[in-house]
Amino acid sequence: MPTVLICCDKFKGSASSRAVAAALGRGLESSGCSVAALPLADGGDGTLEVFDDLGYHRRAVVVHGADGERVAAEYALESASVDGGRTAVIEIARACGLDMVSSGGTPPGPQEARQAGSWGVGELIRAALDEGVGRIILGLGGSATTDAGFGMAQALGVVFLDSAGAPVTRIGDLADVAAVDLDRLDHRLSELEVVVASDVQNPLCGLDGAAVVYGPQKGLAPEDIDEVDSAIRGFAAVAEDALGTSGVAAQPGAGAAGGLGFMALGLLGAQMRSGVGLVLEETGFSGALGTADLVITGEGRLDAQTLSGKGPAGVAERAQESDVPVAAVCGQNQLDAGQASALFASVHGLADYEPDVEKCFRDPLPILERIGFEIGAGLTRGP
Repeated sequence: MPTVLICCDKFKGSASSRAVAAALGRGLESSGCSVAALPLADGGDGTLEVFDDLGYHRRAVVVHGADGERVAAEYALESASVDGGRTAVIEIARACGLDMVSSGGTPPGPQEARQAGSWGVGELIRAALDEGVGRIILGLGGSATTDAGFGMAQALGVVFLDSAGAPVTRIGDLADVAAVDLDRLDHRLSELEVVVASDVQNPLCGLDGAAVVYGPQKGLAPEDIDEVDSAIRGFAAVAEDALGTSGVAAQPGAGAAGGLGFMALGLLGAQMRSGVGLVLEETGFSGALGTADLVITGEGRLDAQTLSGKGPAGVAERAQESDVPVAAVCGQNQLDAGQASALFASVHGLADYEPDVEKCFRDPLPILERIGFEIGAGLTRGP
């Protein structure tokens, strides 16, 4: 009996990773296959659900959102740990996500975008410390902010000062920061291991930096981008001097989540990891791969971003290293034939089975079950 390992990301806005795997699994089992399933995410949206499946429990916390208003947020907490140092998982988008301040998919206005802050991330870290955690996985993705982690650092006790020694508290005044007071920094951070899960490789500043590349989608006006980039560049120089670090702003990933990557690396001493790689490691993908005859992976849309280290590509690359073929499922396939064949033995789009695109989005699970049956029937029939 062939064994199929399902490791699919969510179909965003349509079906969770868990639901996609269950539907494919029903079809595969109907065709006579044995099925194993692991959840998949890349450190962004959906990461908490992965850790739910690993036995973590949610903790609810009221924090300050990107707009400064109080919002309900969640993080995932490990139930127990052999060495006593539990792990917490934080999706920063739960505290300062762009979806939280967008209206009907429209980003906030330029003024709101310039003032968006990451305070809630620091507050989630403090809440996790209150639970006695020794390790935090910080999933960077989907932020509304371009504050270089200013808000997060404030929430953890850092005080920023202008040239006259007065506190700087507003994101829009980032360029005024001339000194940093670390005396009130939460002392528990010195014993905390922080792992950043992100596949963004951008530095903090410059043409490839947070403001230039991601600012427009967060609502920054074209005429504001250079000013914001300059402000966070100067801010980073002051922060690095105070922290005794050098070159952090230029590191790959420092520009992730509007510069939260920079502050996580500089202030928290975080280790930067591929989001996909970290999730696959935590879920035991390598061990499960050893018994698989085929892997099925996928997400709502396969496109150029998929090739830049997103979940399905990470799964495919690791499966190829073990000579296990990979089939992909998706709602839409925007890869050309060459791009697709470099990663996947076959690609199965919902629209190939159901011409009504709206139905594919609204009710994908029956279609995925059909796809699972077809893939499984091909395996059980043999060559």
